[in-house]
Amino acid sequence: MSQDNCLGILLPDDGPDDYEWYTLAEQAVDLPRIAVGKVPSDGHHAPGALLSLGDVERLAPVGESLVEQAGARAVVWACTSASFIGGLAWAREQCTGLEARLGVPVTSTALAFLEALSRLGHDRVDLLSPYPDDVTLRLVSFLREGGVGVVNDHALDCPYAEDSHRADILGEVRRFRERYPDTSRPLLIPDTAINSLRLREVMNREAGREVLTANQVTLWAGLRRLAGAEPPQALLGRLAGN
Repeated sequence: MSQDNCLGILLPDDGPDDYEWYTLAEQAVDLPRIAVGKVPSDGHHAPGALLSLGDVERLAPVGESLVEQAGARAVVWACTSASFIGGLAWAREQCTGLEARLGVPVTSTALAFLEALSRLGHDRVDLLSPYPDDVTLRLVSFLREGGVGVVNDHALDCPYAEDSHRADILGEVRRFRERYPDTSRPLLIPDTAINSLRLREVMNREAGREVLTANQVTLWAGLRRLAGAEPPQALLGRLAGN
């Protein structure tokens, strides 16, 4: 794929250097060039901090650098919590505001979850949330606003993004299946701090169902907005054909 095609990823700079976004394009030959723009963040999963993190005036300068210096032709705000925390209308206004500033298509991880669920035909899900209870409730409300009902949910109460990153996510998926054995609905795992793209198949096996993760829907939604980009099935599974 031509390296002239570039996907811009706006990512909070709140974690270690092994976030999978940093080396993703180097490890997958069927991906376009990916440029990561780091947005200043302390990684705190608290509503006030997340609202501040998701402010367009905070995101836009980093996004403008992705477009003007890295040549990004589409941009994704790759932070689930700071794209749903203010509700659905807020999330849409966030992307509209960024598009006006950047001049390229823009979406976010939270909106990508809704888009992916719509494309796959799901309106009821289970949720394994790394966030504290109050932020998890905001996510449940956001999904409801988007026409998606959450049946079972469990919050891991990770106060910071780095805690999410270090979580034993496969163990948590196994425990979720033991707690909620009905596997008729997809399982959502938000938070782009969780490296998940290379774990997609094993996550599905452990869950006994389809799992949609933050990085999976983020990459898919970003590639859909990038002319000529083909979503790789190895990383995206059934989403790649939608």
